[in-house]
Amino acid sequence: MHYHFGRNLLVSVVLAALAQAVCATPDYVLHDPLRGVYGESAAVTMREPDAPREAEALQIWISIGYSFYYDRVAIYYTDDGAEPQGSFGSPQNASTRVLGSAEGSITFIRNEPHSPNIDWWRAQLPGDYPLREYGTTVRYRIGAWDSGGGPEVFANNTGCADGTCDDPSGAPATFAYTVKLAWPGRGVPNASPDAGYPNVHFWKEEAVTGNNWMNVMLDQNGSIYDIYYPSAGCVQGMGTRNEGYADGLDTFPPFTSGRGQMNMNIGALGIRVDGSTYWMTNEQAAGYSDVSQAYVPGTNVIRTSQTLTGGANNIRVDQYDFCPKGLTYPSSLDGQPVRGMHIKRAVITNNGAAPKTLDLYYYGDQALNGGDGYDAMFFDAARGAMGSYDDVYRTTSESGEYNPTFFGSYTKNVSLYLAAALKLCSSVGVSSGSVATDSWRDSSPDNGQGWIGLRLVLQPGESRELDLALIGAFRATAAAQPSPYEKDIVPALEWFYSGSMASAQAATESYWAGWLGSGTTAEFPDQRYTELFRRSLLATALHYDEKGGGIVAGMHNGAYPFVWPRDAVYAAVTLDRTGHHAEAADVYRFLSATAYRADEEPGRKGWWYQKYTTDGYAVWTAPQVDETAVVPWGVRYHYLATGEEPFLAGNYQMVYEAALASSQDSNISSQLFYDDANKLMHSNNVWEDSYDDFLYSNASVERGLRDAALIAARLRRGDDAALFASRADAIHEGILGRLAWDGENTDISQLGLTYPFECLAADSLQMRHLVDRMTGAAADRYGNVHPILNSAGEFAGLVNRYWGDSYWNGGPWFLTTLWFGQHHALLQNTAPGKADIDVLKNKLDLLIARLGPAGLGAEQIAPLNSLLYPGQPDFSLQAAWPNAWESMSTMVDALMLFLDFRPIAPGNRCELRPKLPTGWGEMTFRNVRFGGNAFDITCSEDAYESRQTFRNVAGAAFQVDTVIRIPAGSTVLAVLRNGVSTAYALDAATGGVSVTMDLQTGVGAETRLSVFYCQGCAEATIASAKSVPEGSEVHLSGVAVTRQHDGRFYVESPDRSSGIAVIGTGAARGEFIQMVGTAGLSGPERVIALGAILAQTPGTAPEPVRMSGRTAGGADFGDQAGVISGAGLNNVGLDVTLFGVIRHIQDDGSCLVVDDGSGRVSATGHPGVRVTGNLDTGRFTVGQFVSVTGSLSIEAGPGGNVALLRVASASDVSW
Repeated sequence: MHYHFGRNLLVSVVLAALAQAVCATPDYVLHDPLRGVYGESAAVTMREPDAPREAEALQIWISIGYSFYYDRVAIYYTDDGAEPQGSFGSPQNASTRVLGSAEGSITFIRNEPHSPNIDWWRAQLPGDYPLREYGTTVRYRIGAWDSGGGPEVFANNTGCADGTCDDPSGAPATFAYTVKLAWPGRGVPNASPDAGYPNVHFWKEEAVTGNNWMNVMLDQNGSIYDIYYPSAGCVQGMGTRNEGYADGLDTFPPFTSGRGQMNMNIGALGIRVDGSTYWMTNEQAAGYSDVSQAYVPGTNVIRTSQTLTGGANNIRVDQYDFCPKGLTYPSSLDGQPVRGMHIKRAVITNNGAAPKTLDLYYYGDQALNGGDGYDAMFFDAARGAMGSYDDVYRTTSESGEYNPTFFGSYTKNVSLYLAAALKLCSSVGVSSGSVATDSWRDSSPDNGQGWIGLRLVLQPGESRELDLALIGAFRATAAAQPSPYEKDIVPALEWFYSGSMASAQAATESYWAGWLGSGTTAEFPDQRYTELFRRSLLATALHYDEKGGGIVAGMHNGAYPFVWPRDAVYAAVTLDRTGHHAEAADVYRFLSATAYRADEEPGRKGWWYQKYTTDGYAVWTAPQVDETAVVPWGVRYHYLATGEEPFLAGNYQMVYEAALASSQDSNISSQLFYDDANKLMHSNNVWEDSYDDFLYSNASVERGLRDAALIAARLRRGDDAALFASRADAIHEGILGRLAWDGENTDISQLGLTYPFECLAADSLQMRHLVDRMTGAAADRYGNVHPILNSAGEFAGLVNRYWGDSYWNGGPWFLTTLWFGQHHALLQNTAPGKADIDVLKNKLDLLIARLGPAGLGAEQIAPLNSLLYPGQPDFSLQAAWPNAWESMSTMVDALMLFLDFRPIAPGNRCELRPKLPTGWGEMTFRNVRFGGNAFDITCSEDAYESRQTFRNVAGAAFQVDTVIRIPAGSTVLAVLRNGVSTAYALDAATGGVSVTMDLQTGVGAETRLSVFYCQGCAEATIASAKSVPEGSEVHLSGVAVTRQHDGRFYVESPDRSSGIAVIGTGAARGEFIQMVGTAGLSGPERVIALGAILAQTPGTAPEPVRMSGRTAGGADFGDQAGVISGAGLNNVGLDVTLFGVIRHIQDDGSCLVVDDGSGRVSATGHPGVRVTGNLDTGRFTVGQFVSVTGSLSIEAGPGGNVALLRVASASDVSW
């Protein structure tokens, strides 16, 4: 605004003199809240601050012309919304209050040189309620006059010194402001906590949420560490700040300033209460306690909980972070779904005894496209949104930014927008709510960081929901028009404000739970393993980029949100193995249609580069042959898992090109060639740090060629099949030669020869020698003993990459440790016992202990003296995390090796080689899928039975080729399919029982495969079983069940010559059974503890033997004791009938004594034989004659053993 005084100096002087002579009247009163103040710094305006905030003192500056034209100044103000009314220093309505110069509340400060001089005055509004309270609207007018007479001139009128203002009818200007939320500042516990912005402070950043279009990493307090957008990783034109290192690739101790973020420095919520701000970054744990974080089970939704206890508060905050999935996305103005959204639901509960007034903030310090230098920001007041954007065209060679590629420069030529919005819901879970009313922009021009906020009054016990939306928009051109904000973000904001984010969370949770359940899940005896399986699969899924089809390698490190073809194929195999075929197939779409490859010759593309952006641009270009060689392997595995022949045919050109490019000289790079002398491919190794004819690299080549040959043969391309098979044979010969040479450095990747590429058997001499070198039990050709299995210290049992590794100080990796265990899992197939599968479990146990608090793994494991958070050994993640192949998908593969599932969908069959480690009695895999089939399988084992129970989920017919393991050297007693003997083959050396069978058809149909066995036992008779040592295994066949009792039943030989008690249940009277158990004693009675019933055939129980009380029990026989003065055959265990008179009935009805006059004494001391069981003794009286039929047992009595008769039911006693 410009003010024109409308006179030259001479006229002004003359008129001023005339005015003074008549009556003094100010020429003008000027107040412009945004205008600068003469004599003050440029930052000071005439209302300071221009946008007053809670508890801030407010100064009003007034410029009045000219000196001596007046002697009074007044400010008339209201704080209730009414128009201020007043004149000559007096209020004219009840709402108006007055500040005046006469009372000293408006102070003259200085003259501004002019002719005449201009006066500057300053006033400070009082600090009493409600002038400095949030939401108060203050209206004010300013007037000046001469107390000796004349009119009062109000701002902003001019030209009044002659008695007539330029606008004589103009109403006095009314100025107004509304008190804003307090500036949140750095917060507790910092010095000057109310000034500036919060620090960049993280605590154990690990948990990731996403929706395959955006990924967001949080720290343990729920602060936003980074946002990966506009894809699951990095697209062309986007970059990261750096690779996450402070001073080089091998930083040790860990970085302190290098953070490889893509779009953020930090984002966090904060609460201001009672004049103090507590950011949820929780520096020095000064504000929040009881902090916890975990995924909502079975989902990628993160829950973070903490309680604000600083300042004697008790305010609970439960944050739920997710990227919406499984719902209808809002549409952009051009009709495209807006998927790049992150939602944070914060449920805030006042657990204190008094109401609390809370100022709630979201602070965002963006670093869009890898840095701060080109960010700009704005506040969309109409929508309460804070916007940030970077749409500046530049090259890294000019800007000095990190170049993520191997090329000399990198062009950033995109438009990226990120908006933040808050919604305070009227109650938890609802759609309606109020938007952010205040922002940093009210009083700051900052373009690198800012905040938005609103006010909440929370009653005791009340909960309210605060929602935060972070919404991205992207265009692959700089300075895109129309603005991506208007096209994409505004419609998404409308969706956010009008919808229930609780419902969006529920839909997202349902999606991820459904996704997880649509494939294989597992249940282990150790719940940690069950959760590891789920979390590893869900984390692997977050690396998948739905638009391009690729799978990024990892996060946290700025070099990792890119697609390595090898890592992507390994992860695709994991997804296929667990039934997630659509995502796996998309990887091959990325490789065939998205990823750029140069031509080796016209019409034939060459090898895949090291890594790509998610939209297929080459980033690192060194020739790693395994990036290409794994492609045919992955394609064929997908075919084996799905049986989809069109997929095979549609990808054959890619397979063909991969097979050629990985087995011959390249025209693109001289560093990739076939070494004729050694019959091996020369390339960069899997670790990207050297070139040679490496074993792992060539194992991948052999596997790729063999699978390419099988694919070609399937598609009737005989010449190609012959060529690839021939090349595979040559590579195999080269591998054997290099193994014989034995000069390659000890390297865990050499195990790739068995897992996963199966070029050599795990138990081959060559592989045993390699493993011995890894453990330090063997030397190489030069006599070097270079183990990579750590045998002692903090890393004992963990495995390094290779001897002499110095990357991040050469510590062990999750991948390498798992690889060692995976090899041993395959080795277990050829070995007896459980020692090798126990190696896998041991490695998993070691790694589970080193997962981050959210359950995620990393590339590398940090030593205790180099933790990212010193003194926090529960956070040993290092280099990059989480990862697909290098941690999470390989975790799934390792756990699947307990089942060892191999799909052969084209043959409508699958192979299984389950292996339970020591201490596990059972494990279940659900929804194991291949082709159109799906089944559940529970593998269990006990002392006498190993079994696999299948449930046909889909119901269709298919074949299973499985192995049930029993201890080597055991005797197989029976192999039953649903209780019927079935054909099998026993590998006596390993204890593997192989069965090929069709599963029962029908949805939910069950097939139970059981192998009964015993160790060192032969088939026995009941009589011989009574003489074997206690603890011996006993196998009985064709014995008859005579009677059942509580917890035991009796069996008899068909000729009634002997009987014995079996401790256990499951048999019915009259059945003829085959069983196995352990010989033992129950008191003086020989018994068999039931191990398993192998077969049950209905029949008729033998008739009981009638005998006298004198012969009951008989004499000793073998190890079965007889009764006192027993004579005749020992008949303990037989089904018998006794006759006699009741001599005694126990008061509690538990027994009675029957005597036939034989002179026997019972355990009660009464003459006769004691009878126990289900008697219903109320029917009898002492002296009554009865007939009793039951199982003859023996017990200790006065002076020795005496007979005992066990009845099964009341009907066994008659009269």
